[in-house]
Amino acid sequence: MTPLEKFGEVYLKREDKNLTGSAKDRAIELQVEQLIKLGFTKAVISSSGNAAISAGYFCQKNHVSLTAYLPIKIPNSKLALINAQSIIVNATPISSAFRLSKSGYYFLRQSTDPIARVGYQQIATEILQQYPQVSSIFIPVGSGATLLGISEKLPKTVKIFAVQPASHCPIAGYFDHEFIPETTTATDALSVKMLPLKQSVVSACYSGIVVQNADVLTQNIDTSAEGNLAYAGYLKAKKIHPVGDYPIILLTGTKRS
Repeated sequence: MTPLEKFGEVYLKREDKNLTGSAKDRAIELQVEQLIKLGFTKAVISSSGNAAISAGYFCQKNHVSLTAYLPIKIPNSKLALINAQSIIVNATPISSAFRLSKSGYYFLRQSTDPIARVGYQQIATEILQQYPQVSSIFIPVGSGATLLGISEKLPKTVKIFAVQPASHCPIAGYFDHEFIPETTTATDALSVKMLPLKQSVVSACYSGIVVQNADVLTQNIDTSAEGNLAYAGYLKAKKIHPVGDYPIILLTGTKRS
């Protein structure tokens, strides 16, 4: 169980305290268990960093051969932590991983594997044990798999907010139009191009919040930029939405320096 810590008027769900430093452990551990049950010995993943770090750990632990496809702009701080038999950095990591999955590799893609959502449901179960009066939760969103899994275990009375940067906000921008589009982002893990879960994620949300870079950079939570994005989303949302007296901010990853 990851900690829930008081931070001013909110609580922080510290998914950055998972074994490899991110919420991805919730899904990847179960996916690796599943691929072994199905008889696979090889796995492939496309990732901006955290999921590949997690996959490297759990695949090595379970003697599964991992191939990781990574984007050209992956930070060196993340690249150095990825433990895989084969690491390929290219401009098309998702399509490359998909093609390889047709050759006997289990595809560790969280947006298309329902086992991943089961892992993320654990976060909601823990929150309800730690803080049953929770009124709202703010989640930094890429593909939306984390949000969707959490939503499946939270009562409908809990308002779920999807938070995304102004450079890439296909889900949060469905709700929030009060922002200035940007071409760069302080985050490096949320610019997912293919969104097979988009409609389901939108339906699971109470609303979405789009955050400017400057608002991310002025926050001081010692976590990844995505955590500061979620907190900045809360600060914006509480001015226009009834977030309730018991909000939670999901910190999905540790700071990689």
